Amino acid sequence: MVAMEDAHIAGFILTEENPPLAHVITLDVAEKFRRRGIGSALLAESEGNLALRGVRTILLETATDNEGGVAFWQRHGYRIEATLKRYYLGRLDAYEMRKIMRTEVNERTADTGI
Repeated sequence: MVAMEDAHIAGFILTEENPPLAHVITLDVAEKFRRRGIGSALLAESEGNLALRGVRTILLETATDNEGGVAFWQRHGYRIEATLKRYYLGRLDAYEMRKIMRTEVNERTADTGI
């Protein structure tokens, strides 16, 4: 999925799926378009599409030293599940992060407390 700003690619997200699981391969926003909600919009649209196709859990990896990235994912409901040693280039550690998607059953349970 691609976000355009005028004739420029502002950002994109690439995912793969095997319902009920999906994986965010990458989410990138060009530097001059950051802090405008483009990444959040791409993620929300992608998560909605994945949910319609039966995805209930989404996984991703991000570098442990990418504080802005980790904070972004956490703001969107992703939680750190594990640390993957030397994941990037055999040197940099990554966090494996996971989000459990809300389903109608989960939403009813949360709303009613049952």
